[in-house]
Amino acid sequence: MSILSQRSRASRLEPLISKTNLRPFLRAQQVTDVSLYWAPVTGFPAPVAQREWLEQFLRRLADVFKNEYDLREEWFLQFKTLYPHLLNRFTERANKYYPMTGMTLAPGTAPTATPTFEDVKKAVEENTRSGEPVDVNRWMPDHAHWFARKNPEQQRNDFFGYGGMFAFYLKDDPQTRRRQFPELPRFMKSHEAYTPDLEQQFLLMNALQDGFLAKSKKLFGKPFESDPAYRGMLFILPLMTSRNFVDATADQRQIWFALFDAYFMESKPDAGVVLACKDPDFDERLAAILESMERDGLNYRY
Repeated sequence: MSILSQRSRASRLEPLISKTNLRPFLRAQQVTDVSLYWAPVTGFPAPVAQREWLEQFLRRLADVFKNEYDLREEWFLQFKTLYPHLLNRFTERANKYYPMTGMTLAPGTAPTATPTFEDVKKAVEENTRSGEPVDVNRWMPDHAHWFARKNPEQQRNDFFGYGGMFAFYLKDDPQTRRRQFPELPRFMKSHEAYTPDLEQQFLLMNALQDGFLAKSKKLFGKPFESDPAYRGMLFILPLMTSRNFVDATADQRQIWFALFDAYFMESKPDAGVVLACKDPDFDERLAAILESMERDGLNYRY
């Protein structure tokens, strides 16, 4: 059950500092080994004013993580949120962003099983009688697209606010950090065969060697190991809600945070956005971001 939908959320989510300092976010009081926050969204697609405020917040949040924690951001888009609003835009942007597909799974659940012929036949017959279209999403596994080519602000501008984007904030992989694009001699750059896209292709190949991909399969891939397609899966990521973080043990959360240092997600079950940070004392930095936005005249509209 989501944070928003529970009647007891007022007693369950009490900020550790004043509500004014953290608004529009609330902190989960009973989770003390990490920092867990939630903020409401009127609905998905989100109203323009809320989406613009959250995009500005995410820019400032990324700066804090980069400058104070040495963390980079990796953005993902859930496949099931593409239809109906984003499918055409996603197709148009594919050559620009290089989305790579992997699996996701909510903690404690099993991968979606392939339907039998009888399952499909029964669903078609039931929906024919009711006049409703068959919901094929029930049989589709949850997977996400990772934007291998980095352009987070433009990607959020294109896809954020529809309930399907999430991000990890994590440290650079030392192995990929050392693989820098070589400085080419001037005569090569002036050759007619040279294109600036060569550097982007190199960066893309570099991204595909990132250690978090294989690590995600090691940490979260056990439910998929019997799947014949397991070896070919690029990544397997946890698909979280606030309830997952609250219900987990400290040991479970420690395992999750072995992959990332912070997690941000648009969450339809929560009717809002969720931010979880490995740092249990993130309140002060979050408050500083929010205060800076207020000084700049950026106020969240409920």
